[in-house]
Amino acid sequence: MKKIFTLVMAVGLGLTAQAQSNGFYHIQNTLTGRYMIMVDNSAGTTSSAGNIDMESVKTNLDLDFVNTHPGSVVYVTSLGGTSYDVAAQGTSLSKLSGNRLNAQVKAEGEGYVIWGTYSGTTVYLGDASNQDKNDNYKEWSYIKEAGSKNRYWKFHKIDNSTHFLGIEPDVKDGNGNYWGSMYFGFPFKTYSDGMKVYYVEDAGNSEFVLKEWTGSTVPAAMPVIIRCSSDDPEDNIINPLPMSDNVSEAKYGSDHHLYGRYFDNTDTGHENYKAYDSNTMRVIGVESGELVFTKASSDYLTSGKYMPHNKAWLEVPSGAKSTLVSGTSGIASTVSETTTADDALYTLTGVKLPKNVTPKAGIYIKNGKKVVIK
Repeated sequence: MKKIFTLVMAVGLGLTAQAQSNGFYHIQNTLTGRYMIMVDNSAGTTSSAGNIDMESVKTNLDLDFVNTHPGSVVYVTSLGGTSYDVAAQGTSLSKLSGNRLNAQVKAEGEGYVIWGTYSGTTVYLGDASNQDKNDNYKEWSYIKEAGSKNRYWKFHKIDNSTHFLGIEPDVKDGNGNYWGSMYFGFPFKTYSDGMKVYYVEDAGNSEFVLKEWTGSTVPAAMPVIIRCSSDDPEDNIINPLPMSDNVSEAKYGSDHHLYGRYFDNTDTGHENYKAYDSNTMRVIGVESGELVFTKASSDYLTSGKYMPHNKAWLEVPSGAKSTLVSGTSGIASTVSETTTADDALYTLTGVKLPKNVTPKAGIYIKNGKKVVIK
């Protein structure tokens, strides 16, 4: 049974929260061992009987995978008593129900029972058993109306230890640096040592300017490029921070050229994805050992044609080159990490001009800032 009473699905994640304190959690079913993951932000298709498709919320058995998926990290806020609100993947789930229904959580039996009541009907939530022929629980399943055995849930606080959110890098450059693009629905700080956050300040037909983010906190819904500590997500932990009531996607000015999406779901009735456009979209890559933005391979894309969830891409002018150069020893190091002023001019690829050379007209870098020579 994949259907449940109208609007209960929209607060399913919130229902599973810890009843004692606000914060970020992983939510695990005690019977199946799977964890909740938000894969869509819509309520699905409502039937004439008032039921609603539950496949906005899936479950996954692999904690290593869960620890790298931003959709598994939910922020729970107590509204008093057994009522809770929750935000995940840039969405306030109570608002999805038109603010008519808040999540209810109560300790019972083997963990917490989770339920909602609307128009006099109360429904408990559980994880669909979804077992193989040997009665082993499959890796993926979905939320459904609970029976007597699958209605109990554990909550695990995001503690940057067993339960965390770590980045699995996309590429490794020729200098041994690991890089990942990310898009989160909450503000964050880097937690592991050796991590740095960047955004694209400028982009053209063949080059881009990567600039380090120096703010104390990275805002919610800001697509970024992160230089990681290693290829192990456990070494690349970020620390999610509490969100305000407004968790809608941030809008950035002309000095931000990265974009992102929370979802890449292709399930029938919950299609929520962004088609990849090779004319105007580039993703991070490495060529000749240097960090670049390049056309995406089909292996990188979801189903070979959609942007992956929670990844950032670069918007470029239509007709831009297939690969835009940066890189880690050029634009990034000159623009972003210059700590002392030497009044020298650098090209956008990081080449320092001799003092006795008159520069040609164009754009250069001086003391970490772009200058135009006419």
